[in-house]
Amino acid sequence: MSQVWPKALSYLKDGISLIPVKEVDKTPFFKWKDFQSKIATEGELWTSIEFYGTSSLAIICGKVSGNIEVIDVDVKYKPGIDAILMNDIRNFYPDLFSRLRIHKTPSGGFHIIYRVGGHEVPGNLKLAGRPTLEAEIELQKAKGVKRPNKEVNFLETRGEGGYILSDLCNGYTLHKDNPIPVITWEERCSLITLCQTYNEIIKEAPKPKPNKSQESIYDENPFEHYNNTVNPTELLSGFGWKFSHENPHYIWYTRPDKDKGVSASWNKSKRIFYIFTSSTELQESRGYNPATVLSELKFDGDKSKTYYFLTQNGFGKVKKQVEQGLVKKAALSGSGIPANFSPDAKKTFEDLKISLHDDHPHGIFWEQDENDRFRIDRLGLYEVANKLGFATYRGDIVRIKDRLIYKVTPRLFYDTLRDYIKEEDGNLYKDICNAYEAFIQRSGDFTISRINQIDENNILKDTYDTCYKLYINTAVKITADGYKEVPYSEIIEHIWHDKIMQRKWDMSIVPSEFKYLEFLHYAIGINDQVKKVIGYLSHDNKDENTGYIITLVEKCPDPKMGGGSGKNIFGNILRNTTTVCTVAGSQVKFSEKLLQSWNGERVFFMADVPKKFDFSYLKEMSTGYGLVKKLWKDDRSVGPDEMPKLLVNTNFSFDDSDGGLKRRIIPLEFTDFFTRCGGVDVHFNCMFPTSNNSNSGWTEKDWMGFDCFIAECVQQYLAANCKITPTELSHGGWEKQFKQQFGQHTFEFINENFERWTNSVFISTKEFNNEYKAFREENNLKEGLSGITMNMALKSYCERYGYVFNGNKQHSITKDKGKNFERAVTN
Repeated sequence: MSQVWPKALSYLKDGISLIPVKEVDKTPFFKWKDFQSKIATEGELWTSIEFYGTSSLAIICGKVSGNIEVIDVDVKYKPGIDAILMNDIRNFYPDLFSRLRIHKTPSGGFHIIYRVGGHEVPGNLKLAGRPTLEAEIELQKAKGVKRPNKEVNFLETRGEGGYILSDLCNGYTLHKDNPIPVITWEERCSLITLCQTYNEIIKEAPKPKPNKSQESIYDENPFEHYNNTVNPTELLSGFGWKFSHENPHYIWYTRPDKDKGVSASWNKSKRIFYIFTSSTELQESRGYNPATVLSELKFDGDKSKTYYFLTQNGFGKVKKQVEQGLVKKAALSGSGIPANFSPDAKKTFEDLKISLHDDHPHGIFWEQDENDRFRIDRLGLYEVANKLGFATYRGDIVRIKDRLIYKVTPRLFYDTLRDYIKEEDGNLYKDICNAYEAFIQRSGDFTISRINQIDENNILKDTYDTCYKLYINTAVKITADGYKEVPYSEIIEHIWHDKIMQRKWDMSIVPSEFKYLEFLHYAIGINDQVKKVIGYLSHDNKDENTGYIITLVEKCPDPKMGGGSGKNIFGNILRNTTTVCTVAGSQVKFSEKLLQSWNGERVFFMADVPKKFDFSYLKEMSTGYGLVKKLWKDDRSVGPDEMPKLLVNTNFSFDDSDGGLKRRIIPLEFTDFFTRCGGVDVHFNCMFPTSNNSNSGWTEKDWMGFDCFIAECVQQYLAANCKITPTELSHGGWEKQFKQQFGQHTFEFINENFERWTNSVFISTKEFNNEYKAFREENNLKEGLSGITMNMALKSYCERYGYVFNGNKQHSITKDKGKNFERAVTN
């Protein structure tokens, strides 16, 4: 007591509350709550020491002792922690370390004692601990401990409501004999934070993880790869955190809005951050691995975004076998590979890209699913088709090569895409082709409908005042002022391949005589009307104002005497300067099927139409819209500009009593020259050409003469402002038309009596009817024309011979024979 009591008095004088404790288990002899709020007097303390017979005294912490707080360092649970802690305090806070009072415990631990100025201290705190080792748990069980602790703490505090054994107890000694210092709250928190750094019992924030399918492809997933390799200082500094200090085991950081102090630590061995502050997005007293910090601070906790960012920045070690499969898929699809693939995989990918580009320069349109089954990528197929030059023109598939447009069939389109598929592995090739064929079977027509449409404004075409004729060596531009050569290098538009005539244009060899000119001379006769009609048919532009029906007829009045005059040759020879669709007149159906065989040709030629052919059906088609019905396709309305020009050939005639038809029908009358000489081939001793073949019997000069004549005809048609007016039929042509419209017997009846009627002073209605009745009886005609139709026949006949017929005056017929003379005949 002589040694203990003076020290006890010094503690009392320092304002420290002391209580006696048992020597064995270091617990108080009595309930000591009162001494948490008051300090025992010298007498009280002496009496209790003497009463309990002990010299062991404990220091009560907290407010009663002037805000004393003690850090208890227990080395038996963490050997070496004392050296680490002391060394770190000395290095990081040397001034503070020099002022601290430190007691050493019998077990080798320490009590670091200080007061907190101007701030209450909290209760006892667990600062750092570790999981209990299995051997220690077994030892505790052997000592009869019912529930061994799974965790032990090696750094704790004793604060409000706590106590420590003082250096007055047996075995406790002074390690640093400083007066108990008063430190600031900030200094105190620095010590506490430093102690918490060593905590091995860390409640970690949830870690971001890949989903099962993502995890299955990695040897080390992107999150773990990042956790294991990232530089922690670089990571935090990217978000404004500042490096504070470090030792061989830890790094400490200061939060963004502070200049000094410890806000987080980095455990180098465990590679985990521990947060000491509540003033950031990260939770206090929680551990965070780097990927979690990245996710929280950069992506607001979004795992998917974090995963994408990590893979794009090369994190994640993909399994070799997975890399091999994905590399080939990526190369086939034309996509890139993830940045986290190995260098070997990246090299393989680049090699495959070069190889695949040679086989598939436009990418591919097939891909494998997760079950290694192939499917067709629609957008990829459209892209490949477009790059192969395929497009659609008014619903039909075409192909563009070197600015030339080729008409192709759907079958060629499908086959070209199938031929584009190349694969060294025979089984893979078979699987891809089967997937493609199944796709085409389901969606072939739809696929064509989705191919890019060609811009018609980029296609060279005839306009109202311009016509182009294309040859293998040059283009010829025709206007009302003439025609001239235009090099293809000056044409920027696409050109229809089938419009390029497979012969050369050469003005230097134009002859004065050539077979086509001779043919026209004998077949029709060459005049301005004929030239304008040929120019009209050869000019590919059409609109509502140029809706003519060119009708080829013969001058001979008897249809039986016609035929072989060259009408079919006239129509079909136009194939050598424009496109012509020829259909047999006997097969023409006046319905939506009329244009079923038409495929966009500019001339629709109905050859050898029958006597009862209904020209009125063509009236709307010639100037307006038409309806096209194709097999296996929906009806399509065709505008006037797209509709073909109509060409009709008949051995009979036509009924133009309708005013609209009379303006539209432009007749060309053929002579009987070739009929009499046995045909065009007999006269020329060769077949007239249907193509540019060498067996056509036409020489190079014949072709050049033909081409130049066509150009002159187009020029003359354009110079006439694209207008053609019907010309009067020859006598034979008119007679044939009259007989077809009103009948042979009507013609004979009027023809036999007309001169007498015009010479007679008066013919009554009764007399006229009696004459017509007698004529019908003589010719065994059961029925005659109605009065209205007979009036129409009389009017037509009168007009042909210069008479004016007035049906309102009982068939008044007048013929001008002088200014003051007229004779009226009334029946």
